[in-house]
Amino acid sequence: MLTRTLRRVIFTKRRFHQVPFHEDLTEVDDDLFNLEGFKHYKEAPDVQALRERLGLLGNEDITPYSKEPQDGKLSESGQITQSAAMPSSFVDACKLAQPVVFVSSLSNPYSNLAIEDYIYNQMPLPAEGNANRLMFYVNSPCVVIGKNQNPWNEVNLPLLNNLRIPLVRRQSGGGTVVHDSGNVNYSFMTTKEKFDRHTFANLVASAVNAIPGIEKRIKVTERGDIVTETDDLKVSGSAYKLSKGKSYHHGTMLLNLNLDVLRQLLHRDIAKVGKVESHAAIASVRSPVTNLNISNEAFVEAVSKEFKESYGLVQEQEEQNIEEGEFNQTDMLGLDAFVQAYSGRDCVVFNIDETTELTEEVDKVKAHLMNWEWKFGATTKFTHTFTSTEKGFQVILSIGKKGLVESFELVGADEPIKEHFQFLQMVLDRGDSIRYSGSEVAGFITDDAISDWLGESIDGST
Repeated sequence: MLTRTLRRVIFTKRRFHQVPFHEDLTEVDDDLFNLEGFKHYKEAPDVQALRERLGLLGNEDITPYSKEPQDGKLSESGQITQSAAMPSSFVDACKLAQPVVFVSSLSNPYSNLAIEDYIYNQMPLPAEGNANRLMFYVNSPCVVIGKNQNPWNEVNLPLLNNLRIPLVRRQSGGGTVVHDSGNVNYSFMTTKEKFDRHTFANLVASAVNAIPGIEKRIKVTERGDIVTETDDLKVSGSAYKLSKGKSYHHGTMLLNLNLDVLRQLLHRDIAKVGKVESHAAIASVRSPVTNLNISNEAFVEAVSKEFKESYGLVQEQEEQNIEEGEFNQTDMLGLDAFVQAYSGRDCVVFNIDETTELTEEVDKVKAHLMNWEWKFGATTKFTHTFTSTEKGFQVILSIGKKGLVESFELVGADEPIKEHFQFLQMVLDRGDSIRYSGSEVAGFITDDAISDWLGESIDGST
C-alpha cells in the first residue's frame, strides 16, 4: 500500500484563551464565512494516533510535546552533553554531512591546532544542506603568531624562552595572540562560497550579548574585530583560511586572560632585542584590549546555542505512515516553511579528551607545528640589527630562507671586536648552515661577553 511520511514537529508551547471555535460559532457565522462543514472538523487518524502515542490527548494545553527539547548543556566538567546519539568515533564525527560542534578539553596548543586542521580537511561539502563545524578549545600558556609573521618582530623572544612558554605558528593569517586558560579559542568552518568575515563574528557578539547579567556588551567592527560597545576595547581578533572549497574563521575570546603577561610578551624594547626589518612579513596591528569577565563555560554554551539555532538541523522524530487517500496536514495547509522556522534545531556535539582516539594525520600535523623549521624557519627574509652601547658598535644579521644566517655586517667595530667575529665569517664562507637562534650564532663568537650579549638579545639563549 502506498504511504506518505508524516514528520513530527516541535512547536513552542502556548496557551490560547477565548478562541472562537465549534460551540462559539453561530449559524450566522456559518453563513457569512462558509463554516458549516468546517465546524465538524476532526483530526485525521494519523494525527490522532500520533497525539495518543505522545500522551497528548485529554484536557492538556495544546502542544505536540509534553516537554521542551533540550539543547546541549555544559556539564560541571566543562563538556557539552546531549541526548542525541553520538558518532562512534572522532573520524566518524569529522565526516558527518551535517553540522557538528567539537569541544576539546585538551590543552596542548599544537594538538588543538592539528585537530582543527583535521576537522577542516575532513569536513564534507554536501550539495544541499550544510556540514558547518564549530570547535572550541582552551590552550595552556603560549604565544601564537600568524602564518606570514616574523616571530623576532612580534614577540619578546628572550622573555618567552625564559618563561618557557612555547611559540606556535598557526596555518592561517592574522596577528599575534597570547593564550592561557583565561580565554577560549573558537573556529567556525563552512564552505568557501559562504565565507564572510563578519557573519560568525556577529553570531558570537549576539550570543555573548544574550548572556544574562553580561557586564560588557560587544559589537563587530568593519575590520571584523570584536570590541566592547562603550569604549571599543578589543576582546577578540580573527584569522581566516580559504582552501579546497572550504573556509574557516577562528578567533580568541578574552574572558579572564592575564593581561599584564600579555603586554610584556608582546612588548619589544628595540634597545634590548634589536630592530627587525622585513618587506614580506605581516606585522600585527596593536590594539588596546580588555576581558569580558565571564566564564569559559558560559561563553561556550552561549555560542553553541546560537550556532545550533542558526545552522542546526530541524529535529525530525519517528516517522508515521499515512494511508493512501489521506492527507499530510502540514503539506495540505502549506505550513512547511512555518514548521521549519519554529521547529527545534539541534546538532551533534562531540567532546574530545585524552581518551579520544585521534588519527595519524593529526599526529603528523602536530609534529610539523612543533618543528623549528615551521615555527622559525618559515619566516621570510629579514635583517636584525643590534646596537651595543657598551662596546659602541652595531651588528646587522641578514637572515635568508629557512631561517638560516646568510651574512652579517659590523658597523663601528674596532679591530679586536672584528677578530671575535672571524670564526662566524669563516663558517659562513664555507657554506655551512647556521640556524638563526641565539645559542647557534653565539657559539661562533669568540668573546664571551659579546657572545652572551648577542645570544641573549636574539632569543634569550646563549
